[in-house]
Amino acid sequence: MSDTTVPQPGRPTATAIPEQVSLFQRVADKVSYGMGTPLNIGIWILIVVGWTLLFGLHIVAASGSFLPGWFTSTGYNFPLNLVTTVAELYIGFLVGASSNRSERHLEATLDRLGVQDQQISDVELKLSTSLDVNTQLTQQIHDLAKLIHEKVSASA
Repeated sequence: MSDTTVPQPGRPTATAIPEQVSLFQRVADKVSYGMGTPLNIGIWILIVVGWTLLFGLHIVAASGSFLPGWFTSTGYNFPLNLVTTVAELYIGFLVGASSNRSERHLEATLDRLGVQDQQISDVELKLSTSLDVNTQLTQQIHDLAKLIHEKVSASA
């Protein structure tokens, strides 16, 4: 379960309603997180460099000195490319799903900020109105005090 909340339209404040997260979304989040970690990127860089050096420095001949023939043959390139291409597509879709979820979270956050902005505007308007009323009452008290002072001074 995610702690994401979305604002309810028509209400002055946002209420907390947890977003239902499917198994696919949870897996997509974990895969996209794992694919983006420096450790994962470093491991794959080492594997690619190691694989390249293994054949580039002729430690292993392309004909296969100690590896099975099917592994180093040109026929192996097709299955290897197929598997890596499918894996790339799968990971791309999972990362895309996770990105979409992040976008929904951002939109919900912006909606909450919009609601808060409206609340701030309402409070500012009420404060301005209250200040005007307070200023008028203060002026009336001043005028009454002046009138009372004049009446008291005139009768004495």
